[in-house]
Amino acid sequence: MALLPLLLPEGITSRNIQTNDLNIHILEAGQTPENNKPLIVLLHGFPEIAYSWRRVLPKLAAAGFYAVAPDQRGFGRTTGWDTRSYEDVDLTTFSLSSLVRDIVLLVHALGYRSVRCIAGHDCGAVSAAMCALMRPDFFQSVVLMSHPFNGPPDLPFDTANADATARSDAVAAGGAGGAEGSAAAGIHDALAELGRKHYKWYYSTKQAGPDMSDLGPDEVHRFLRGYFHLKSGSWPGNRPHPLGKWSAADLTELPGYYIMPLNETMPSTVARDMAHEPSDGLTSESWLPDEELAVYVGEYGRTGFQGGLNWYRVRTAAGGRYTKDFDVFAGKKLEPPCAFVSGKLDWGNYQEPGAIEKMKNGTSCADLRILRFVDGVGHWTPQESPEEVTRAILDLIGGLHD
Repeated sequence: MALLPLLLPEGITSRNIQTNDLNIHILEAGQTPENNKPLIVLLHGFPEIAYSWRRVLPKLAAAGFYAVAPDQRGFGRTTGWDTRSYEDVDLTTFSLSSLVRDIVLLVHALGYRSVRCIAGHDCGAVSAAMCALMRPDFFQSVVLMSHPFNGPPDLPFDTANADATARSDAVAAGGAGGAEGSAAAGIHDALAELGRKHYKWYYSTKQAGPDMSDLGPDEVHRFLRGYFHLKSGSWPGNRPHPLGKWSAADLTELPGYYIMPLNETMPSTVARDMAHEPSDGLTSESWLPDEELAVYVGEYGRTGFQGGLNWYRVRTAAGGRYTKDFDVFAGKKLEPPCAFVSGKLDWGNYQEPGAIEKMKNGTSCADLRILRFVDGVGHWTPQESPEEVTRAILDLIGGLHD
């Protein structure tokens, strides 16, 4: 399918960068032939693309930085990733270390040997955190949005000195905890008994891709309009609060777009909640007018959703077989100076109970310098509140000499 115009604000340009195995599409602002401006890299979430940073890129460039937002592996106009069928795709190419490698290769291709700040939103925050965790020498600071860093994996410990039963229990409980790891697998049955299912596991199933990708253009528009609206500060149903613990009963306090009805698809779940909204179009939302939503509709209508869904498959696979590379970093904290900025109305802050507290108390983050929650803003912080996102990035960078 033909590529549609991206409707870029003034000062942003688009191009593709060839690395070892990907042809990475980027949006950029502030680039100079001399590469004499510090580099900031911005990583999008799902179902998003580099375009989600369209309001932040020019602001960072105006502040004297070279800002780059790539379409990450599996998304948008980046090509070269494994597009084979659900059964045949090599999911190791979507591992955590592979995603970090993509960014390191891109930075080198751009002519830089370090990044002043890596910022990520949603699942892009997972990538940004992994960049800072794995290469703290290369990524000088990190800003996370909507997905707090829940810490490194908790591996089986002292099993050599335990009896056989205790040793077996410890091994079974090991791995990356929370919604990302094998230790959470038992939550499925408990949620099913309550008539619900976790969206991350739905996204990892074979039917999720066709459910979302086989929609017509008008249906994709309605689905994405609803998905963006329901997770935003505009939806009155978002009144987030910390959850007590990682249990089925606590998780059901999350909205349907996180803890779905057991037998529904994501498009039907969104349609159910959008049926109660006063306007099906919601074209008046200033942060995502219809002409900008059309960019997402065009891109996902062209590529489908499976590339992004592969990220969820990697992180929720039984036994953690695609996240074993993460085990190397057991016990390691985020070392670079860190900021967390998110919408006050974003349930993403709390979907993994205790994650924010781990960042605050030093368990997962050694140097948390900024923690901000923006009034009236939901999940899409870079789009809903680009001024606050830009301010947090610049405030963190401005304090790097401390």
